[in-house]
Amino acid sequence: MFNILTEPLIQTRTGQDMRVMSLPEVYAKLMADNVDAFPALRPHQRHAWHAFLVQLGAMAMHRAEVNEPPRDPGQWAALLRGLTPDSPDDAPWHVVVDDLIKPAFMQPPARTVDRKREYKINVATPDQLDMLITAKNHDLKAAVAVRAGIDDWLFALITLQTMQGFSGGGSYGISRMNGGLASRPMLTMTPSSRVGAHVRRDIMAVLEYRPRLLAQFTMTEGGAGLLWILPWDGGAEEALAVDGLEPLYIEVCRRIRLSIDASGNLYGMRAASKATRVAGKELKGRTGDPWVPVNPRWKGLPLTPKIGCFTYRKITDYLTDWELPPLMRPTESENQAPQPMQLVARALVRGQGITAGYHERIIPVRHKAVQSLGKPAEALELGIIARERVTQVGVVQRILRRAIQVFAARGDLGKITTEHRSLAQPWVNKHDEIIDRTFFEALQTEFEAPGEREGIRKAWLMNGRDGVVDHARRLLHAAADTLPCLGVYRYRARANAGELFEGGLRADSGLPFLFSTRNREDQ
Repeated sequence: MFNILTEPLIQTRTGQDMRVMSLPEVYAKLMADNVDAFPALRPHQRHAWHAFLVQLGAMAMHRAEVNEPPRDPGQWAALLRGLTPDSPDDAPWHVVVDDLIKPAFMQPPARTVDRKREYKINVATPDQLDMLITAKNHDLKAAVAVRAGIDDWLFALITLQTMQGFSGGGSYGISRMNGGLASRPMLTMTPSSRVGAHVRRDIMAVLEYRPRLLAQFTMTEGGAGLLWILPWDGGAEEALAVDGLEPLYIEVCRRIRLSIDASGNLYGMRAASKATRVAGKELKGRTGDPWVPVNPRWKGLPLTPKIGCFTYRKITDYLTDWELPPLMRPTESENQAPQPMQLVARALVRGQGITAGYHERIIPVRHKAVQSLGKPAEALELGIIARERVTQVGVVQRILRRAIQVFAARGDLGKITTEHRSLAQPWVNKHDEIIDRTFFEALQTEFEAPGEREGIRKAWLMNGRDGVVDHARRLLHAAADTLPCLGVYRYRARANAGELFEGGLRADSGLPFLFSTRNREDQ
Protein backbone atom coordinates (compact mmCIF):
# COMPACT_ATOMS: atom_id res chain seq x y z
CA MET A 1 0.00 0.00 0.00
CA PHE A 2 0.94 3.67 -0.49
CA ASN A 3 3.24 3.60 -3.49
CA ILE A 4 5.22 6.85 -3.35
CA LEU A 5 5.99 6.63 -7.08
CA THR A 6 2.34 6.68 -8.12
CA GLU A 7 0.20 7.92 -5.23
CA PRO A 8 -0.06 11.49 -3.91
CA LEU A 9 1.34 11.14 -0.37
CA ILE A 10 3.58 14.16 0.24
CA GLN A 11 1.98 17.48 1.17
CA THR A 12 3.63 20.25 -0.85
CA ARG A 13 2.98 23.97 -0.81
CA THR A 14 3.40 25.79 -4.11
CA GLY A 15 2.58 29.47 -3.78
CA GLN A 16 -0.90 29.77 -2.33
CA ASP A 17 -1.80 26.21 -3.25
CA MET A 18 -1.46 23.09 -1.14
CA ARG A 19 -1.15 19.86 -3.09
CA VAL A 20 -0.41 16.27 -2.17
CA MET A 21 2.09 14.76 -4.59
CA SER A 22 3.89 11.57 -5.45
CA LEU A 23 7.69 11.52 -5.18
CA PRO A 24 8.20 11.94 -8.97
CA GLU A 25 5.85 14.93 -8.92
CA VAL A 26 7.85 16.40 -6.02
CA TYR A 27 11.07 16.03 -8.02
CA ALA A 28 9.50 17.65 -11.07
CA LYS A 29 8.27 20.61 -9.04
CA LEU A 30 11.62 20.94 -7.27
CA MET A 31 13.54 21.02 -10.54
CA ALA A 32 11.21 23.75 -11.79
CA ASP A 33 11.74 25.55 -8.44
CA ASN A 34 8.00 25.59 -7.77
CA VAL A 35 8.08 24.27 -4.19
CA ASP A 36 7.75 26.64 -1.25
CA ALA A 37 7.62 24.16 1.61
CA PHE A 38 6.74 20.68 2.84
CA PRO A 39 4.28 21.42 5.68
CA ALA A 40 4.77 18.10 7.45
CA LEU A 41 8.57 18.43 7.51
CA ARG A 42 9.89 19.27 10.97
CA PRO A 43 12.98 21.55 11.25
CA HIS A 44 15.38 18.82 12.43
CA GLN A 45 14.32 16.65 9.46
CA ARG A 46 15.39 19.16 6.81
CA HIS A 47 18.88 17.80 6.25
CA ALA A 48 17.70 14.18 6.19
CA TRP A 49 15.03 14.97 3.57
CA HIS A 50 17.36 17.17 1.52
CA ALA A 51 20.19 14.62 1.56
CA PHE A 52 17.78 11.82 0.66
CA LEU A 53 16.43 13.74 -2.34
CA VAL A 54 19.92 14.65 -3.53
CA GLN A 55 21.46 11.19 -3.11
CA LEU A 56 18.47 9.41 -4.63
CA GLY A 57 18.13 11.84 -7.52
CA ALA A 58 21.86 11.81 -8.30
CA MET A 59 22.04 8.00 -8.20
CA ALA A 60 19.02 7.69 -10.49
CA MET A 61 20.45 10.17 -12.99
CA HIS A 62 23.89 8.55 -12.97
CA ARG A 63 22.46 5.05 -13.42
CA ALA A 64 20.41 6.24 -16.41
CA GLU A 65 23.26 8.41 -17.78
CA VAL A 66 21.08 11.50 -17.65
CA ASN A 67 23.03 14.78 -17.42
CA GLU A 68 20.20 17.23 -16.78
CA PRO A 69 17.48 16.78 -14.12
CA PRO A 70 14.11 16.35 -15.89
CA ARG A 71 11.04 18.40 -15.06
CA ASP A 72 8.54 15.72 -16.01
CA PRO A 73 7.09 13.40 -13.30
CA GLY A 74 6.94 10.47 -15.72
CA GLN A 75 10.64 10.76 -16.47
CA TRP A 76 11.44 10.89 -12.77
CA ALA A 77 9.32 7.82 -12.12
CA ALA A 78 11.28 5.95 -14.79
CA LEU A 79 14.61 7.12 -13.35
CA LEU A 80 13.69 6.01 -9.84
CA ARG A 81 12.39 2.63 -11.01
CA GLY A 82 15.74 2.20 -12.72
CA LEU A 83 17.28 1.85 -9.26
CA THR A 84 15.05 -1.16 -8.46
CA PRO A 85 14.93 -3.20 -11.69
CA ASP A 86 14.39 -6.47 -9.80
CA SER A 87 11.12 -5.24 -8.27
CA PRO A 88 8.54 -4.83 -11.05
CA ASP A 89 5.84 -4.65 -8.38
CA ASP A 90 7.39 -1.44 -6.94
CA ALA A 91 7.63 -3.04 -3.50
CA PRO A 92 10.67 -0.91 -2.47
CA TRP A 93 8.55 2.19 -3.05
CA HIS A 94 5.51 1.08 -1.02
CA VAL A 95 5.19 2.42 2.50
CA VAL A 96 3.42 -0.76 3.63
CA VAL A 97 4.29 -4.25 2.35
CA ASP A 98 2.80 -7.13 4.31
CA ASP A 99 5.22 -9.71 2.90
CA LEU A 100 8.22 -9.53 5.26
CA ILE A 101 10.63 -11.02 2.74
CA LYS A 102 9.97 -8.13 0.36
CA PRO A 103 11.41 -4.67 0.90
CA ALA A 104 9.22 -1.69 1.68
CA PHE A 105 10.20 1.95 1.45
CA MET A 106 13.21 2.50 3.77
CA GLN A 107 12.35 -0.86 5.41
CA PRO A 108 14.71 -3.77 4.74
CA PRO A 109 13.21 -7.23 4.16
CA ALA A 110 13.90 -10.34 6.20
CA ARG A 111 15.24 -13.52 4.65
CA THR A 112 12.44 -15.69 6.02
CA VAL A 113 8.90 -14.99 7.22
CA ASP A 114 9.55 -16.58 10.60
CA ARG A 115 11.66 -13.51 11.48
CA LYS A 116 8.39 -11.70 12.04
CA ARG A 117 8.43 -12.84 15.66
CA GLU A 118 11.46 -10.59 16.23
CA TYR A 119 9.47 -7.43 15.46
CA LYS A 120 8.12 -6.95 18.95
CA ILE A 121 8.36 -3.22 19.65
CA ASN A 122 5.33 -1.31 18.47
CA VAL A 123 5.60 2.33 17.41
CA ALA A 124 2.27 4.13 17.52
CA THR A 125 3.19 7.55 16.07
CA PRO A 126 5.83 8.90 13.68
CA ASP A 127 7.38 11.19 16.29
CA GLN A 128 7.90 8.10 18.43
CA LEU A 129 9.73 6.55 15.49
CA ASP A 130 11.81 9.70 14.89
CA MET A 131 15.37 10.12 16.18
CA LEU A 132 14.62 12.83 18.77
CA ILE A 133 15.06 11.75 22.38
CA THR A 134 11.93 13.05 24.11
CA ALA A 135 11.35 10.55 26.90
CA LYS A 136 11.31 13.19 29.66
CA ASN A 137 8.82 15.40 27.85
CA HIS A 138 10.73 18.63 28.57
CA ASP A 139 10.99 20.60 25.32
CA LEU A 140 9.11 18.28 22.96
CA LYS A 141 6.38 15.91 24.05
CA ALA A 142 6.73 12.28 23.04
CA ALA A 143 4.33 10.29 20.85
CA VAL A 144 1.77 13.05 20.30
CA ALA A 145 1.37 12.83 16.49
CA VAL A 146 -1.76 10.70 16.70
CA ARG A 147 -3.35 12.32 13.63
CA ALA A 148 -0.31 11.94 11.44
CA GLY A 149 -0.37 11.78 7.68
CA ILE A 150 1.60 9.42 5.47
CA ASP A 151 4.29 12.06 4.91
CA ASP A 152 4.78 12.42 8.68
CA TRP A 153 5.75 8.74 8.68
CA LEU A 154 7.90 9.15 5.56
CA PHE A 155 9.93 12.02 7.01
CA ALA A 156 10.36 10.29 10.37
CA LEU A 157 11.43 7.07 8.66
CA ILE A 158 13.98 8.78 6.43
CA THR A 159 15.37 10.78 9.36
CA LEU A 160 15.71 7.74 11.57
CA GLN A 161 17.30 5.50 8.94
CA THR A 162 19.81 8.05 7.60
CA MET A 163 20.65 10.19 10.67
CA GLN A 164 20.30 8.12 13.84
CA GLY A 165 23.14 7.02 16.11
CA PHE A 166 23.50 4.41 18.81
CA SER A 167 20.46 4.22 21.10
CA GLY A 168 21.24 1.27 23.35
CA GLY A 169 21.63 -2.47 22.89
CA GLY A 170 20.29 -3.71 19.58
CA SER A 171 19.82 -0.18 18.20
CA TYR A 172 22.87 0.83 16.19
CA GLY A 173 23.49 3.97 14.18
CA ILE A 174 24.52 5.00 10.71
CA SER A 175 27.99 4.74 9.19
CA ARG A 176 28.21 8.36 8.07
CA MET A 177 29.25 9.86 11.39
CA ASN A 178 32.12 9.58 13.86
CA GLY A 179 30.75 7.29 16.55
CA GLY A 180 27.39 6.26 17.89
CA LEU A 181 26.88 9.48 19.88
CA ALA A 182 27.85 11.81 17.04
CA SER A 183 25.58 13.29 14.39
CA ARG A 184 25.55 14.01 10.67
CA PRO A 185 25.84 17.75 9.94
CA MET A 186 25.39 19.70 6.73
CA LEU A 187 27.54 22.47 5.29
CA THR A 188 26.64 23.34 1.73
CA MET A 189 26.04 26.19 -0.70
CA THR A 190 22.84 27.18 -2.47
CA PRO A 191 22.04 29.86 -5.05
CA SER A 192 18.91 30.88 -3.15
CA SER A 193 16.73 30.06 -0.17
CA ARG A 194 14.31 28.20 -2.45
CA VAL A 195 14.02 24.47 -1.68
CA GLY A 196 14.12 23.39 -5.30
CA ALA A 197 17.13 25.54 -6.22
CA HIS A 198 19.07 23.98 -3.35
CA VAL A 199 18.16 20.39 -4.22
CA ARG A 200 18.92 20.89 -7.91
CA ARG A 201 22.25 22.56 -7.18
CA ASP A 202 23.40 19.81 -4.82
CA ILE A 203 22.36 17.06 -7.26
CA MET A 204 24.46 18.62 -10.00
CA ALA A 205 27.35 19.35 -7.62
CA VAL A 206 27.45 15.83 -6.19
CA LEU A 207 27.41 14.33 -9.69
CA GLU A 208 30.39 16.52 -10.54
CA TYR A 209 32.15 15.32 -7.38
CA ARG A 210 31.21 11.66 -7.75
CA PRO A 211 34.30 10.43 -9.69
CA ARG A 212 36.61 11.81 -7.01
CA LEU A 213 34.51 10.20 -4.30
CA LEU A 214 34.63 6.88 -6.13
CA ALA A 215 38.42 6.97 -6.38
CA GLN A 216 39.20 8.37 -2.94
CA PHE A 217 37.11 5.92 -0.94
CA THR A 218 37.56 2.83 -3.14
CA MET A 219 33.83 2.41 -3.47
CA THR A 220 32.19 0.36 -6.20
CA GLU A 221 30.73 1.53 -9.48
CA GLY A 222 27.35 -0.18 -9.63
CA GLY A 223 27.51 -1.15 -5.95
CA ALA A 224 24.54 -1.27 -3.61
CA GLY A 225 22.92 2.15 -3.35
CA LEU A 226 19.51 1.61 -1.77
CA LEU A 227 20.34 -0.46 1.28
CA TRP A 228 16.68 -0.91 2.19
CA ILE A 229 16.19 -3.34 -0.70
CA LEU A 230 18.78 -5.81 0.69
CA PRO A 231 17.66 -8.58 3.11
CA TRP A 232 18.77 -8.01 6.69
CA ASP A 233 18.12 -10.16 9.74
CA GLY A 234 20.32 -8.11 12.09
CA GLY A 235 23.30 -10.45 12.27
CA ALA A 236 26.87 -9.22 12.66
CA GLU A 237 27.95 -11.31 9.69
CA GLU A 238 25.54 -9.35 7.46
CA ALA A 239 27.35 -6.04 7.91
CA LEU A 240 28.10 -4.49 4.52
CA ALA A 241 31.62 -3.36 3.65
CA VAL A 242 31.75 0.27 2.52
CA ASP A 243 33.98 -0.57 -0.43
CA GLY A 244 31.16 -2.64 -1.91
CA LEU A 245 28.70 0.24 -1.90
CA GLU A 246 27.75 2.95 -4.37
CA PRO A 247 29.44 6.25 -3.33
CA LEU A 248 26.09 7.97 -2.69
CA TYR A 249 24.52 5.02 -0.89
CA ILE A 250 21.40 5.65 1.21
CA GLU A 251 21.60 3.50 4.28
CA VAL A 252 19.16 2.13 6.81
CA CYS A 253 20.32 1.59 10.37
CA ARG A 254 17.22 -0.03 11.93
CA ARG A 255 15.00 -3.01 11.25
CA ILE A 256 11.60 -1.34 10.88
CA ARG A 257 8.32 -2.41 9.26
CA LEU A 258 5.20 -0.30 8.97
CA SER A 259 1.76 -1.84 8.99
CA ILE A 260 -1.92 -0.93 9.29
CA ASP A 261 -4.16 -1.84 12.19
CA ALA A 262 -7.84 -2.83 12.08
CA SER A 263 -8.88 0.83 12.22
CA GLY A 264 -6.82 1.71 9.19
CA ASN A 265 -4.10 3.54 11.15
CA LEU A 266 -0.41 3.21 10.39
CA TYR A 267 1.91 1.89 13.08
CA GLY A 268 5.46 0.62 13.16
CA MET A 269 7.24 -2.46 14.47
CA ARG A 270 10.90 -2.61 15.39
CA ALA A 271 13.38 -5.44 15.76
CA ALA A 272 16.84 -5.40 17.30
CA SER A 273 20.11 -6.06 15.48
CA LYS A 274 23.41 -7.45 16.71
CA ALA A 275 25.61 -5.02 14.79
CA THR A 276 25.55 -2.01 12.51
CA ARG A 277 24.18 -2.49 9.00
CA VAL A 278 27.32 -1.01 7.43
CA ALA A 279 30.66 -2.17 8.78
CA GLY A 280 32.06 1.29 9.36
CA LYS A 281 33.41 1.21 12.93
CA GLU A 282 37.04 1.41 11.84
CA LEU A 283 36.22 4.15 9.35
CA LYS A 284 34.73 6.35 12.11
CA GLY A 285 32.46 8.09 9.64
CA ARG A 286 35.05 8.57 6.88
CA THR A 287 32.65 7.63 4.10
CA GLY A 288 32.93 10.68 1.86
CA ASP A 289 29.68 12.27 2.97
CA PRO A 290 29.60 15.33 0.68
CA TRP A 291 28.04 17.61 3.30
CA VAL A 292 30.46 16.95 6.17
CA PRO A 293 33.81 18.71 6.87
CA VAL A 294 36.75 16.50 7.81
CA ASN A 295 39.81 17.40 9.86
CA PRO A 296 43.12 16.47 8.18
CA ARG A 297 44.91 16.91 11.51
CA TRP A 298 42.74 14.18 13.01
CA LYS A 299 43.27 11.58 10.29
CA GLY A 300 40.41 12.97 8.22
CA LEU A 301 37.75 12.36 10.86
CA PRO A 302 34.37 14.01 10.15
CA LEU A 303 32.94 16.85 12.18
CA THR A 304 30.94 15.96 15.28
CA PRO A 305 28.92 19.12 15.97
CA LYS A 306 28.45 20.42 19.49
CA ILE A 307 26.30 23.17 20.97
CA GLY A 308 27.27 26.44 19.30
CA CYS A 309 28.59 24.60 16.25
CA PHE A 310 27.76 27.40 13.79
CA THR A 311 28.92 30.53 15.59
CA TYR A 312 31.32 32.82 13.76
CA ARG A 313 34.16 31.31 15.80
CA LYS A 314 33.31 27.74 14.83
CA ILE A 315 32.83 28.51 11.15
CA THR A 316 36.18 30.29 11.21
CA ASP A 317 37.65 27.07 12.59
CA TYR A 318 36.15 25.15 9.68
CA LEU A 319 37.69 27.62 7.22
CA THR A 320 41.17 27.35 8.73
CA ASP A 321 41.55 23.91 10.32
CA TRP A 322 39.13 21.69 8.40
CA GLU A 323 38.80 20.41 4.87
CA LEU A 324 35.59 21.87 3.54
CA PRO A 325 33.01 19.38 2.26
CA PRO A 326 32.62 19.14 -1.52
CA LEU A 327 29.15 20.71 -1.50
CA MET A 328 30.47 23.78 0.32
CA ARG A 329 32.78 24.45 -2.62
CA PRO A 330 31.58 26.07 -5.84
CA THR A 331 30.94 24.01 -8.95
CA GLU A 332 32.61 24.92 -12.24
CA SER A 333 29.57 26.92 -13.37
CA GLU A 334 29.36 28.75 -10.03
CA ASN A 335 33.02 29.74 -10.35
CA GLN A 336 32.25 31.39 -13.66
CA ALA A 337 28.87 32.94 -12.89
CA PRO A 338 29.18 36.26 -10.97
CA GLN A 339 26.39 35.61 -8.53
CA PRO A 340 26.21 35.43 -4.73
CA MET A 341 25.38 32.23 -2.88
CA GLN A 342 24.25 31.23 0.58
CA LEU A 343 26.10 28.99 2.99
CA VAL A 344 23.63 26.63 4.68
CA ALA A 345 24.67 24.91 7.92
CA ARG A 346 22.46 22.43 9.76
CA ALA A 347 23.00 19.94 12.56
CA LEU A 348 21.06 18.10 15.21
CA VAL A 349 23.44 17.86 18.16
CA ARG A 350 23.25 14.56 20.02
CA GLY A 351 24.77 13.14 23.17
CA GLN A 352 24.47 10.21 25.49
CA GLY A 353 20.75 9.92 26.19
CA ILE A 354 20.02 13.48 25.08
CA THR A 355 19.16 15.62 22.09
CA ALA A 356 21.18 18.82 22.57
CA GLY A 357 19.31 21.01 20.11
CA TYR A 358 18.81 21.66 16.44
CA HIS A 359 21.15 24.27 14.94
CA GLU A 360 20.73 26.01 11.60
CA ARG A 361 22.40 29.02 10.06
CA ILE A 362 22.27 30.69 6.63
CA ILE A 363 25.08 33.09 5.67
CA PRO A 364 25.03 35.22 2.49
CA VAL A 365 28.28 34.72 0.55
CA ARG A 366 29.38 37.17 -2.14
CA HIS A 367 30.86 36.00 -5.42
CA LYS A 368 34.54 36.64 -4.57
CA ALA A 369 34.23 34.61 -1.38
CA VAL A 370 32.34 31.88 -3.27
CA GLN A 371 35.20 31.64 -5.76
CA SER A 372 37.79 31.55 -2.99
CA LEU A 373 36.19 28.48 -1.41
CA GLY A 374 37.06 26.54 -4.56
CA LYS A 375 40.73 27.59 -4.47
CA PRO A 376 42.76 26.28 -1.50
CA ALA A 377 45.16 29.25 -1.38
CA GLU A 378 42.37 31.84 -1.45
CA ALA A 379 40.25 29.86 1.00
CA LEU A 380 43.22 29.83 3.35
CA GLU A 381 43.65 33.59 2.91
CA LEU A 382 39.99 34.14 3.78
CA GLY A 383 40.39 31.87 6.78
CA ILE A 384 43.48 33.71 8.02
CA ILE A 385 41.69 37.06 7.88
CA ALA A 386 38.76 35.52 9.78
CA ARG A 387 41.13 34.01 12.36
CA GLU A 388 42.84 37.38 12.94
CA ARG A 389 39.47 39.02 13.46
CA VAL A 390 38.39 36.32 15.92
CA THR A 391 41.64 36.78 17.86
CA GLN A 392 41.15 40.54 18.07
CA VAL A 393 37.56 40.15 19.25
CA GLY A 394 38.92 37.80 21.92
CA VAL A 395 41.36 40.47 23.10
CA VAL A 396 38.56 43.03 23.46
CA GLN A 397 36.36 40.54 25.28
CA ARG A 398 39.14 39.58 27.67
CA ILE A 399 39.55 43.25 28.61
CA LEU A 400 35.79 43.79 28.85
CA ARG A 401 35.38 40.75 31.08
CA ARG A 402 38.10 41.94 33.45
CA ALA A 403 36.70 45.47 33.60
CA ILE A 404 33.20 44.27 34.51
CA GLN A 405 34.64 41.93 37.13
CA VAL A 406 36.46 44.87 38.69
CA PHE A 407 33.26 46.90 38.79
CA ALA A 408 31.38 43.99 40.38
CA ALA A 409 34.17 43.76 42.99
CA ARG A 410 33.56 47.43 43.95
CA GLY A 411 36.60 48.56 42.00
CA ASP A 412 39.06 46.30 43.84
CA LEU A 413 41.10 44.19 41.39
CA GLY A 414 42.44 42.03 44.21
CA LYS A 415 39.02 40.94 45.46
CA ILE A 416 37.48 39.36 42.35
CA THR A 417 35.56 36.20 43.21
CA THR A 418 33.76 33.46 41.31
CA GLU A 419 30.53 35.40 41.76
CA HIS A 420 32.03 38.46 40.08
CA ARG A 421 33.25 36.34 37.18
CA SER A 422 29.77 34.88 36.72
CA LEU A 423 28.25 38.38 36.71
CA ALA A 424 30.60 39.45 33.91
CA GLN A 425 30.10 36.50 31.58
CA PRO A 426 26.56 37.36 30.31
CA TRP A 427 27.83 40.75 29.13
CA VAL A 428 30.68 39.13 27.24
CA ASN A 429 28.19 36.69 25.72
CA LYS A 430 26.05 39.65 24.65
CA HIS A 431 29.06 41.20 22.96
CA ASP A 432 29.73 37.94 21.14
CA GLU A 433 26.13 37.86 19.88
CA ILE A 434 26.47 41.42 18.55
CA ILE A 435 29.69 40.61 16.70
CA ASP A 436 28.21 37.40 15.28
CA ARG A 437 25.39 39.28 13.53
CA THR A 438 27.65 41.06 11.04
CA PHE A 439 30.94 39.15 11.30
CA PHE A 440 30.80 37.47 7.88
CA GLU A 441 29.51 40.54 6.06
CA ALA A 442 32.40 42.60 7.46
CA LEU A 443 34.88 39.80 6.80
CA GLN A 444 33.96 39.69 3.12
CA THR A 445 34.26 43.47 2.82
CA GLU A 446 37.88 43.27 3.96
CA PHE A 447 38.63 40.22 1.82
CA GLU A 448 37.34 41.97 -1.32
CA ALA A 449 39.66 44.99 -0.88
CA PRO A 450 43.30 43.77 -0.67
CA GLY A 451 44.74 47.27 -0.87
CA GLU A 452 42.52 48.74 1.84
CA ARG A 453 42.44 45.98 4.42
CA GLU A 454 44.25 47.81 7.20
CA GLY A 455 41.83 50.74 7.18
CA ILE A 456 38.80 48.47 6.88
CA ARG A 457 39.99 46.40 9.84
CA LYS A 458 40.55 49.47 12.03
CA ALA A 459 37.12 50.83 11.18
CA TRP A 460 35.57 47.47 12.03
CA LEU A 461 37.33 47.42 15.38
CA MET A 462 36.64 51.04 16.33
CA ASN A 463 34.65 53.54 14.33
CA GLY A 464 32.83 55.42 17.10
CA ARG A 465 29.46 53.76 16.49
CA ASP A 466 29.44 50.08 15.62
CA GLY A 467 33.01 48.89 16.05
CA VAL A 468 33.99 45.92 18.16
CA VAL A 469 35.55 48.21 20.78
CA ASP A 470 32.62 50.63 20.68
CA HIS A 471 30.12 47.86 21.40
CA ALA A 472 32.27 46.66 24.28
CA ARG A 473 32.53 50.15 25.75
CA ARG A 474 28.75 50.60 25.65
CA LEU A 475 28.24 47.22 27.31
CA LEU A 476 30.68 48.18 30.06
CA HIS A 477 28.66 51.35 30.70
CA ALA A 478 25.42 49.35 30.67
CA ALA A 479 26.88 46.82 33.12
CA ALA A 480 27.92 49.63 35.44
CA ASP A 481 24.36 50.98 35.32
CA THR A 482 22.82 47.57 35.94
CA LEU A 483 24.97 45.43 38.21
CA PRO A 484 24.53 45.76 41.99
CA CYS A 485 27.04 47.99 43.79
CA LEU A 486 26.71 49.96 47.01
CA GLY A 487 26.44 53.69 46.34
CA VAL A 488 29.48 54.48 48.41
CA TYR A 489 31.63 52.31 46.14
CA ARG A 490 29.96 52.99 42.79
CA TYR A 491 32.06 56.00 41.75
CA ARG A 492 35.32 54.19 42.50
CA ALA A 493 34.08 51.02 40.81
CA ARG A 494 33.14 52.92 37.63
CA ALA A 495 36.42 54.80 37.51
CA ASN A 496 38.61 51.74 38.08
CA ALA A 497 36.67 49.60 35.59
CA GLY A 498 36.84 52.32 32.93
CA GLU A 499 40.53 52.88 33.54
CA LEU A 500 41.25 49.16 33.27
CA PHE A 501 39.24 48.90 30.06
CA GLU A 502 40.85 51.89 28.30
CA GLY A 503 44.31 51.07 29.59
CA GLY A 504 43.99 47.42 28.62
CA LEU A 505 43.13 48.36 25.03
CA ARG A 506 46.21 50.59 24.78
CA ALA A 507 48.59 48.15 26.44
CA ASP A 508 50.94 45.97 24.41
CA SER A 509 48.66 42.98 25.13
CA GLY A 510 45.65 44.90 23.85
CA LEU A 511 45.14 46.63 20.51
CA PRO A 512 47.61 49.54 20.71
CA PHE A 513 47.73 50.07 16.93
CA LEU A 514 44.20 51.53 17.14
CA PHE A 515 45.48 54.44 19.20
CA SER A 516 48.86 55.20 17.64
CA THR A 517 47.55 58.12 15.50
CA ARG A 518 44.38 59.00 17.31
CA ASN A 519 42.30 62.05 16.51
CA ARG A 520 39.04 60.83 17.99
CA GLU A 521 37.21 63.48 20.05
CA ASP A 522 35.13 61.00 21.99
CA GLN A 523 38.09 59.36 23.78
